[in-house]
Amino acid sequence: MSDFADAHIHLFEGGYRDSFTARPGVTIDEVALYQTLTRDNGVGAALVVAYEGMDWCATNNEFLASIQAQHDWLNPLAFVHNDRGFDVEQLEAWRGQGFVGLSLYPFTEEDCRVLERTPDECWQWLVDRRWLISVNSRGAAWKAWKPVLDRHPELRLVASHLGLPPALAEPPDAATARENLASVLQLAAFPGPRVKLSGFYAMTDPGYDYPHRAAWPYMEALQEAFMSERLLFASDFSPCLDLLSYPQTLGLFDHMPFFDDADRAAIRGGNLLALLAEIDQD
Repeated sequence: MSDFADAHIHLFEGGYRDSFTARPGVTIDEVALYQTLTRDNGVGAALVVAYEGMDWCATNNEFLASIQAQHDWLNPLAFVHNDRGFDVEQLEAWRGQGFVGLSLYPFTEEDCRVLERTPDECWQWLVDRRWLISVNSRGAAWKAWKPVLDRHPELRLVASHLGLPPALAEPPDAATARENLASVLQLAAFPGPRVKLSGFYAMTDPGYDYPHRAAWPYMEALQEAFMSERLLFASDFSPCLDLLSYPQTLGLFDHMPFFDDADRAAIRGGNLLALLAEIDQD
């Protein structure tokens, strides 16, 4: 069995339009490319985060549903439009298509109203089936989840890209790191939330400054709050290819002295594989 599992990738028909895959002269099949990376790097499973926020990717849910059964490593998360939300009927439909969770992108106050409009029966449905809720957000928008988690503390909310704290050129002191992550660290009080260790290129200046030492105090703050058992490796394929190789996204943790071998094994695969094994797919 493969040791590694990737908690955040994107797969688009025709490739991602705002990154490496959109450059002149580059034409790739993202699914085929990622499959070779799983083989070469020992990745046994991946969460595929759907995104339909632009016209060119408006049918990403449909695309992922069409290929899900062809790849045993592919675990798709259905994109939720903030202005539409979802109900139990929609959740059942997505479940029938092979989805194992949701993908939400609430950044503004208006975006976050989707959480207020969602009936409690939907959150309970997600808790009962142990679905994963991938969330891209930042800053004060994370606070909108507290009322939901107060009622459903076991909800498996998974914060993408460390919660998108500010990018820095130099490592901040511990107090500044905690302040920049304050709204994300508050999620650790609930048993359900996890954090994806991904998108380091968006937290360091310059983004190609591997191994991203400026972001290490963020990592230490997250480890203190969530412990290593609730942290998940994620590559952010294919946008990461603008600045990093795929093996670098996996190898990053070997440079971090505050993780031991057991921490690295859990982060790079064990934690996500355990979550996927518990999802109710019947």
